[in-house]
Amino acid sequence: MKYSLELIRLLAVILITFTHTKHNLTEGWVYILVEKIPKFGTVILSIVSGYLYWTITKDKPNLFSKKVKSLVIPYLIANIVVLLPVVLAYFILDVNFLNRLTFDYSLLTNGLFSLNAAPVNPPTYFIRDIFIVFVLIELLFRKNWKMLFIIIPLLFFGKLMIRYDILLLFVMGALFANYKDKLNKPLLLLFFAVSSILIGYYFATYTKYFVSAFLFLLLVDWKIKFYKTGGFSYLLHLYHAPIIILSYPLLAKYIDNVYWNLVAQISIVMVFIYLFYLLTRKVKLLRILSGGR
Repeated sequence: MKYSLELIRLLAVILITFTHTKHNLTEGWVYILVEKIPKFGTVILSIVSGYLYWTITKDKPNLFSKKVKSLVIPYLIANIVVLLPVVLAYFILDVNFLNRLTFDYSLLTNGLFSLNAAPVNPPTYFIRDIFIVFVLIELLFRKNWKMLFIIIPLLFFGKLMIRYDILLLFVMGALFANYKDKLNKPLLLLFFAVSSILIGYYFATYTKYFVSAFLFLLLVDWKIKFYKTGGFSYLLHLYHAPIIILSYPLLAKYIDNVYWNLVAQISIVMVFIYLFYLLTRKVKLLRILSGGR
């Protein structure tokens, strides 16, 4: 694993964490930091996932079963630990914590299995979609026709992917990896830099794709010393949203200043996840929560 990739992935997940903070900001540089820039997080993660697939896991045996362990199981656990308290609070305390879902069959179809929309733990939709990418790889390149038992029900009852751009970005990351020795990197960086400016002027919505590609190419071969943060990054991705939701009412009660409130939200998430990560290092059984990372 390149340390540059560890850093890129960690920064991307932190950006995703920012976008789930609670606040009433509508303008200013802090608003841009917690609402606009974080949109780059999922884009960058998608490119990194494709790059890692091509450089590390492409030729490994039993790839699909490994992805079930590293993606599906952590995804299900991360949503079940949110879904169960929500259901218990509703039926025992008559408290409704849901704002996107309703208390019917959709709690399973969408809340847990994310057939048509993001699940009850919203950021984990990315894990769901990345798994579907590997299902397609298993079907198309390894001719594992059993994958049709996953794909056909999704196509019939829901959406194959929540965000199709994740698939395209994954392919982009794989292409970067495949042709990295043949690419004229300075020219490609210039292309993405100019495209970011032009696209940003005419089609601002798509700017994040070109900027993210530029940043990835700029940093991917950066020779730095860093730490293996895969387990921490994964836990942060999976559990930051419920921690923010649980801690925000208490923080809102005691911290009126919106900026300090944001700092507190992010600090609590980072500290809690880091302690949780240390616990998984001590108790090997808990590493199932981060897919063995």
